[in-house]
Amino acid sequence: MLEIIAQSLEDALTIERMGGNRIELIQSLGEGGLTPSVGLVKAVLSAVSIPVNVMIRPHSRHFRYSPEDLEIMREDVLTMEKLGVKHVVLGILDEDGLPDMGAMERLLKDTQLTVTFHRAIDESADLRASLERLKSLSAITHVLTSGGEGKAEDHLDVLKNLIRNSGDLRIIVASGIHAGNLSAIRNELEYALSGDDPNGGHFDLHVGTGVRSSNVNHPVHAEEVEHLVAVYRKECCT
Repeated sequence: MLEIIAQSLEDALTIERMGGNRIELIQSLGEGGLTPSVGLVKAVLSAVSIPVNVMIRPHSRHFRYSPEDLEIMREDVLTMEKLGVKHVVLGILDEDGLPDMGAMERLLKDTQLTVTFHRAIDESADLRASLERLKSLSAITHVLTSGGEGKAEDHLDVLKNLIRNSGDLRIIVASGIHAGNLSAIRNELEYALSGDDPNGGHFDLHVGTGVRSSNVNHPVHAEEVEHLVAVYRKECCT
């Protein structure tokens, strides 16, 4: 599946019109993504039919959140579910630099939301240990990662290892992906899969600046999304 970041209603409409499979809705891409406004979430959910995953992140300073931060995140989680959101994107690390599963459970208590654990994992103390820990919470279905800090193409061996050991979790490969390198990255990772799944096997691909002329301040460009989707479909269907 091809997931593309949207920061506005116009972004979301362009992504759907040009063939993107799924939207990650955020604000402040330059900060790595923050929680979008209620108004934006309502507008996007009303306007598109493809899945919309919504970021829950109160600030970009770090991933070790204070009790006050967690209260804000809990309120955001409950609000998003009331709006009709089905899937959220979040990540919390504990003092040891591993996923804080207790905090995650408290945020999701009494909700039906599913979760992508985002690139907080790339700043964790141990990627493999973090991945194993994430398997303990059934609400977590996806893990967004570049295999470490930096771009995905710099960590392909790590990503292969994560994909092989992901179990029921689906890895979303992220960071630095664009139409020019999508085929190479996908082909390099393919052999890590088990089985022949034409829809992407055990990993999805995630694009942000790669459809914005590599500028986080630009809106999504329709032609770049169209080209990216064409490359992706050729790779997954031939």
